[in-house]
Amino acid sequence: MSGKSPLELLNIVPMLPEHREELAADTLDLLRRGCINRTAFILTLVPEGNPPADKAKVLGERFEQFRAALGKTDMPVGILIQATIGHGWVPNTPSEFQRIVLPDGERPYMFCPLDEAFRACIGDAVRRLAALRPDFLMVDDDFRLLTGRDGCFCPLHLARFNREQGTAYDRETLAAALGKDAALAAKYDALLKQSLIELAGVIRRAVDETDPEMPCSFCACSRDMRHAPAIARILAAPGEPLTIRINNARYLNESLRTVPEWLMFTARQIAACPPGSRLLAEPDTFPHNRYSTSAAMMHLQLTCSILEGCRGGKFWLSRSGCWEPESGRLYRDTLARNVRFYQALAELPVEWTGAATVLPETPPLNFPLASRSDSNRTWSTQVLGKMGIPFHFTTSPGGIVTLAGSDCDALSDAQLNELFSRHNCLLDGPAAVAACERGFGPAIGVAAEAWNGKPVTFELTRDGNRIPAAATNDREARFAKLTPLPGTEELSKFYHTSSGVSPEKEYMMPGATFRRIPGGGRIAVIASPVTQYGFAAFSMLNQSRKAQLLEIFERFGGLPWHFPGDDEILLKTGKAEGYEIALLIDLSLDDVPEVQLAGPAEKAASVETLLPDGKWEPAQFVRDGGELRISRALRPLRPLVLRIKLNQ
Repeated sequence: MSGKSPLELLNIVPMLPEHREELAADTLDLLRRGCINRTAFILTLVPEGNPPADKAKVLGERFEQFRAALGKTDMPVGILIQATIGHGWVPNTPSEFQRIVLPDGERPYMFCPLDEAFRACIGDAVRRLAALRPDFLMVDDDFRLLTGRDGCFCPLHLARFNREQGTAYDRETLAAALGKDAALAAKYDALLKQSLIELAGVIRRAVDETDPEMPCSFCACSRDMRHAPAIARILAAPGEPLTIRINNARYLNESLRTVPEWLMFTARQIAACPPGSRLLAEPDTFPHNRYSTSAAMMHLQLTCSILEGCRGGKFWLSRSGCWEPESGRLYRDTLARNVRFYQALAELPVEWTGAATVLPETPPLNFPLASRSDSNRTWSTQVLGKMGIPFHFTTSPGGIVTLAGSDCDALSDAQLNELFSRHNCLLDGPAAVAACERGFGPAIGVAAEAWNGKPVTFELTRDGNRIPAAATNDREARFAKLTPLPGTEELSKFYHTSSGVSPEKEYMMPGATFRRIPGGGRIAVIASPVTQYGFAAFSMLNQSRKAQLLEIFERFGGLPWHFPGDDEILLKTGKAEGYEIALLIDLSLDDVPEVQLAGPAEKAASVETLLPDGKWEPAQFVRDGGELRISRALRPLRPLVLRIKLNQ
């Protein structure tokens, strides 16, 4: 994805009356330094009081005062409707609208979008705020019914569902039935979505009374992405592209080892949005100081989000409940230093290469959340993304494809048939079992079933390397018993020993297999399971396994590049404008003094690095056999972007 239009850099500003002048001056300084190009003030509309307080009047007057403090500026100044349904915080004096009822009967301080009185309250508030003519509106992510909620089972939802479906469920019986009946769950999910669409319509009609062309964007939550495009379409003005802020903040998570999983979390949400959507990242540092999120993590988050397809971000550079300017100083300096770097990334039309994890073209039903969840147990997130082996996420795979765990569940038989007949595919044990259960054993060259026999002690590769067996009790991450079909090659063997000192080893079954598809691609199966990070993961996370994987990928036709050695490196590779592109992130706490890339080093004509000012700087390099040794260091959390020109 690429685009020449400026990134949307939106800063969210609290309206602290006693610090109005300081916040206005800070906002203008951010604009001057290029850190932002639009701002929105926080207006929290979730009802409080009985009868509800007139928040639109109080906050509307405050908004006008803050906007006036900015003076004349070309920067768009808008309103973040920071809460409608509610984030769950309980006010001192609650309002008495119908609350959301959770599956277990709990009633958090969140209001049901079917309550007509609540709809009227929100519609009236938005109507009066739109009359102030902000340049744009944004509806915050409390506008949802799935993430952290798992539906609404209030009397209004139950009555409407029973009326429409001719049923007689109460909360208990419906909640119990939904986890067992996917068709019923889809019908109730459709009602949940429709109730939000109707409330979004109330908001849009209230805006239209003042200005039918006023832009209005939407902040989505990760597990509500199936609902987000329809809601965003209702909120948007006619002809306005859907603008959706995805939900990919790193809240209180500074662990580098989770970055590959977070990238998939980001890619899944992007894939759920229609082509042409304008997507904003969520570089939210909540609670908005560096005790929670470092400026380096914010920089990494925005860098990766842009490369995945986002075209800006929604920032919180000031603490929302107090005036502590020092807490955000390094955030501001980091943005000011790198804003041209971000713009250059956004204009880079990268086509990613390397091993692909396949995302479904249509997000699968994930309701109820308690019984359906997304898996992060993939080759990309748990293995390749830590080993310096390039990977990417796509709904349109080509070249090398990887399948692990429950990946097959999200793909149709037609999609699997396409992958196995035309592409180069790597499967772990559980994925091979799933493929065979659906009749694809002949396509992948083995009969695979979950292994329930004696423990596997170790795996022995053909070159004599010994790989420890994964010790896991997870029934979803067991070894597969592989029975090769004619024409399938055995790459490694599983052995059992009776004790830790036994000199005898007993051959059990293949540890890995390889098959060439006549007239098509190639299939490799590694019988061990890809697991979440933990001791069991070290059956995959070792140098012998890396060597085995690189051999398999070479048989597949080779990778564009990989990072040799045992450094914990995230590597993404791609092509853009006649260059090879590489993103490298050091996921360890060790500095890497020199970048090494194994690949077509003999063809390298030049290597450049992207600087904070958005310019490409030549980097010194040497060709050392099949490796490029580049005079650039990698430091934890600091992404490095390279551009390599190859001679033809």
